[in-house]
Amino acid sequence: MYLLNTNNTPGLKMRALIIENNPAYRDMLEHSFAEQGFDNDTGDSIEIAREYAADADYDIICVNQDLKDGDGEQFVAWCNEHDRHRDTPILFLTENTKLEPQDLEVRVDGVIHELNEHQIEDQIVHFVELHLDPVFFEGRILFVEDDEEVINDILSQLKETGYQVTHFRTAEEAAQEFDQVEVYGSHTDAYDLLLTRLKFKETMSGDELIERIRSYEDGRGFIPIIVITDIECDERRISLYRAGVNDFLYKPILHEELMVRIGNLITNKRLLDKVHDIRRELFALATTDKLTGCHNRHSLMEFSDKFIAQAKRHEYPVAMLVIDLDHFKAINDNHGHAAGDEVLAQTGALLNRSFRDGDLVTRYGGEEFVVLMPHCNGEDAMAKAESVRVAIEELKPCGLPITTSIGVSSMEVGVERDFEALFHAGDEGVYAAKENGRNQVVFVGLD
Repeated sequence: MYLLNTNNTPGLKMRALIIENNPAYRDMLEHSFAEQGFDNDTGDSIEIAREYAADADYDIICVNQDLKDGDGEQFVAWCNEHDRHRDTPILFLTENTKLEPQDLEVRVDGVIHELNEHQIEDQIVHFVELHLDPVFFEGRILFVEDDEEVINDILSQLKETGYQVTHFRTAEEAAQEFDQVEVYGSHTDAYDLLLTRLKFKETMSGDELIERIRSYEDGRGFIPIIVITDIECDERRISLYRAGVNDFLYKPILHEELMVRIGNLITNKRLLDKVHDIRRELFALATTDKLTGCHNRHSLMEFSDKFIAQAKRHEYPVAMLVIDLDHFKAINDNHGHAAGDEVLAQTGALLNRSFRDGDLVTRYGGEEFVVLMPHCNGEDAMAKAESVRVAIEELKPCGLPITTSIGVSSMEVGVERDFEALFHAGDEGVYAAKENGRNQVVFVGLD
């Protein structure tokens, strides 16, 4: 295996140089960049701009065409020749609505035509994302090739990029590596692209590797795939597209074509990763209780019927614990609501780490928690409830002694009941535990 790591990720705190003659625009630009995490240096002349740029590195330079002491292009030309800034992204502001980057004799990476404040801010956000967001210039590539000439050619072409390239000479090795990397999407260890040939000397072919990867049901199965080939048969190419290949690179491989095809696929993949991350975050916000980190009541109502239906369909038991903290009102009254919140937060954290990944741990409301446990019968649920009762008694959040009353119910195999019946039985168990002196577990069977 050969590992080429050329990751050039920018620092977390970025710096911008803003050279703008109009004070109002300058303040607005400074605010826009600050909102995106930039430390800013500002000025209104070529002289000031050169003084700043001569002694500091910047992640982006924003300069107006009209400055106090001359044309902004003069400063841009100076940056283009300066060792420190010849590769720094440059954003050019102008009132000339017809001016485009290619119209200038100097290198700029974007032109903003001075419109209203919101339009300028939107364009700045887009420019920063395009030139500085790692989604556009990073990626992790799994490269599978056994031709020495192609290996050297591609690896040498990728040396100047921000890509991390892991190379294998056989499809078997690549498949094993892909199996072991269980993460996907925007995770830093996830692969963003597979670049492979089809024919290998070993037993596994590129076709088999592609089929294996596309068989994954998690996000790994959606990784973009480029095939290195000299295939000219239309029928064969169509069959590969149907198998899940996204693109082809034909020999001899052109550097520009390699960079464009890889860049396009990785950029699209990472943008989709961002969308999925946002959706997961929104889903978590909608289904999670902020104070305890447990699922919220809405989540319980949404998923409980599915839990019960699956248990019936696949014939396995499901159990429920209804957990109610004892004398919680006295904690709020005697120690304040901050202490009460801390008790709930620590109790929620304890419950989250006490149950299996497949269990649904929920804050039902106030000081009451509900846990649904698939593949769990009444006897096992009683044992689990007792261990939770002891753990809560030993927790002592904020130094306060707390106990809990727990009601347990279960739907055994062959029993036809719904969530309401399970919850009603568990709630009866809580009531009985409190009537009997609290700090205990009570099982109530389904009628």
